[in-house]
Amino acid sequence: MPPAEESFQSLVNKTFNANYNVGITQDLNGLPEEPIAPPFEFYDRHVSSNHILKNVVYLPSIPHLLSKTCDNAVRDFITNDHKFSYDGYDFDLEMPKEKFKDARSVGTYYSDNVGEISEAYMSKLCIHPYLDTWESVFQFQQDISNKTFYRSEGYLCLFMEPFRDFFSESMKEGLPISTQVALRELFDKYPRQAMWHFFPMLDTFTTILRNVTKDIKFNWETARTKGYEIKTHTGLPPDGEALTKKLHVNEMSRNRKFEPYSLATKKTVNKASKRVTPPQKSTRSSYRPDFRHYLQHAWAQAAIYDTTFIIFNCGRYQRIGIRHRASQTLYLSGVIDTVNIQNPHYMKLNLGLLISIVRDALERKKLVDSLVTNPEYNNIKTRSADNLEDKETPKSKRQKQASGLFKCTDILFKELVHRKLALVSLDYNALCSPVPSSFIRIGESCMRDSPTEGTDWTNDECQQKIYSNQEYFILKLLAPIGSGAIGVAHPAQVQLTLESGEVLEGNLVFKMAFTEERQQKLKHEFEMYCRISRTEGIEGVVDVHGLFHDLESGAMGMLMADGGQNLRQREMERIGAYAEQVTTTWREK
Repeated sequence: MPPAEESFQSLVNKTFNANYNVGITQDLNGLPEEPIAPPFEFYDRHVSSNHILKNVVYLPSIPHLLSKTCDNAVRDFITNDHKFSYDGYDFDLEMPKEKFKDARSVGTYYSDNVGEISEAYMSKLCIHPYLDTWESVFQFQQDISNKTFYRSEGYLCLFMEPFRDFFSESMKEGLPISTQVALRELFDKYPRQAMWHFFPMLDTFTTILRNVTKDIKFNWETARTKGYEIKTHTGLPPDGEALTKKLHVNEMSRNRKFEPYSLATKKTVNKASKRVTPPQKSTRSSYRPDFRHYLQHAWAQAAIYDTTFIIFNCGRYQRIGIRHRASQTLYLSGVIDTVNIQNPHYMKLNLGLLISIVRDALERKKLVDSLVTNPEYNNIKTRSADNLEDKETPKSKRQKQASGLFKCTDILFKELVHRKLALVSLDYNALCSPVPSSFIRIGESCMRDSPTEGTDWTNDECQQKIYSNQEYFILKLLAPIGSGAIGVAHPAQVQLTLESGEVLEGNLVFKMAFTEERQQKLKHEFEMYCRISRTEGIEGVVDVHGLFHDLESGAMGMLMADGGQNLRQREMERIGAYAEQVTTTWREK
């Protein structure tokens, strides 16, 4: 016999009233010798100017808004005659003591003790209130690709069985087909529903999380290349209307002018001087952590994945940020003490957070779908985009026409051999660089017809302070075509100007590595290409046009020809599904 419903209500109350264990501590033994590194990543400086963060609004009422969201969801559940069931309810409600080892362990504690049970409640309240199961259609994941001792990231996503078979057998039987389709579409549109940023429970991070107590005007950091600017206006994705009303955005932004969202056609204007100055390598020996830098990285990740909620957690303290796209504003909660918070307690606060995350994502997807199907969609234009279009003067248009923009790959590749600087920008989704990054050549061209063996590109004499347009080339990166054990590969549109004024362009691939370990692998790969390119009798080797290094972010990139479709992609096209093995002919082998 299951206990009475009143008994379960007491269990619900116990769950919602849970906080972190007072015994959580940080293990101070074995701290890494290396200092804390800046949180900036290469992509963080390349967000489009109308997607960047401009204002941080301190909003201490956010926990109460989320608590009310939780209360309303439970009330609606009961009002609609749904009932909680003991079937499958096997969660441990006791928060254990923990000695955190690093940032990832902080994320693991959250996932095991708060995330799992909150996901189950949220899934039942929002997705399948009519099912007895406590299985969740969502799950919290930690991103292991870029973790360090001091930083780790996590996100909420749709529960994935192997090979994208999303739902368990019981869920397939219980969920209507329409709900399953809607969830798959949600995952395809927003693979990450929200972003968590975890830090170790050290004084450094407890201090910076506590310090923000007022509104701030945010200064977004871009690449520091001088002499080349890119003005781009891209359509903004919509903000959820329900959340916007709760935040009272219109009242709070009364003195700030911003345009409503649209999906207007992107407009880009480049402004280049005759000479370009790359930033100098920093001589600063140590980094002093600044919360603004963590805010920029977090906002950039939110723009890339189009998430609304950003959570900062160092174990003992937490902040919740809500991203409002149209006003480029982050509404930031007061500091949340995970051990001592009352009214709401931490577990209830987190459940309200997850409910708000999923409801906001569902609403934004519906808004985007309605815009795409609107017949007026293709005619939408914003004033800013129109203004950008007019920035190009008749004189600059005549110069462009006179230069004779054309494609001539043979001449282009021979010219690339001697270019020492690559101005690298991004151009896809929310990533549209206001200023390009300066990648200095550190490795020769491996083309057989144009060897440069013996050139010491790492010599300080080769690293000039100023470059003319006959010494650099433009590299515009599009959305990644793949990633692997070494790095991320982007299609790259190459453009350079000859002394005659003619402009050459072509299509290549830029393969980037970001960690020291992966950069060593990329260097090794580059050296292998160079060696093979000088060996007679070997065919089928793609041309490699050099190895480059960004002094600001530390990123390394190898510029190479597009080798075409890989074997796994071909196999997937052949069989129409994920391929564990690939088949090749004897000649291909």
